[in-house]
Amino acid sequence: MWYRWLLLLLLLPINTLAANQLKSAVSGNFPDGLHAHFIEYISEQLNAEADIALMPYARRLIELDDGSIDMMVGVSGSAPIGNHTILLRPAYDNLSIGLFVLTGNESLFTEADDMRKHLLSLTRHANSDAILSEIPTAHIVPARSLEQKIEMLLKGRIDGFLHVTQSTKLRLKELGYTNRITQAVYQPPQVYKQYIAINNHSWLYAHKAELEAIIVNGIATGAFQSIRSDYYANGP
Repeated sequence: MWYRWLLLLLLLPINTLAANQLKSAVSGNFPDGLHAHFIEYISEQLNAEADIALMPYARRLIELDDGSIDMMVGVSGSAPIGNHTILLRPAYDNLSIGLFVLTGNESLFTEADDMRKHLLSLTRHANSDAILSEIPTAHIVPARSLEQKIEMLLKGRIDGFLHVTQSTKLRLKELGYTNRITQAVYQPPQVYKQYIAINNHSWLYAHKAELEAIIVNGIATGAFQSIRSDYYANGP
């Protein structure tokens, strides 16, 4: 009889660890980027182990809703989330979308109306979707990643692209393109709230109140802002 108790004791830590594994995902362009740091912070607060996969934004939304991952950070309020996805309140961060062009072409965009006159690339189902109403469909070139946008701009296939301002500047620095690509004169004025989202069938759902308390505390103590500031300060 004693061996059954021994077997139970040996299995208990393994099951507990499995239950506390937090599956998430980030962009393949930034495997150790800001989103990964936010995920690690949430995992630490929950005393869970983070398992972070790499996939594009739109794919992350799909896999979150079908339960393949438990949590996603950097979800905009306008994102097309599914029936099994829940946005945690409040928003943990705000960001701006930058309009980038080849150096020397800054004046191609001096006002919002100029976005109707030129070819622009953006990521579907991302924060820049809110700007779509200002751009004719014929002038939109969808892209799956920031690197794809950069490549199209350098090859002259587009006149500019929209992407998160700070992460774009960091990536351009990493690639050595800061002298070739810069921001246009006109910049979209919108600021977008960023949410953490979970699947309502995930083990995290039982900890929804705790997660939202972690977010509130992270905002109040400046933890999220410190993670962001440290990340960009320590960039290459």
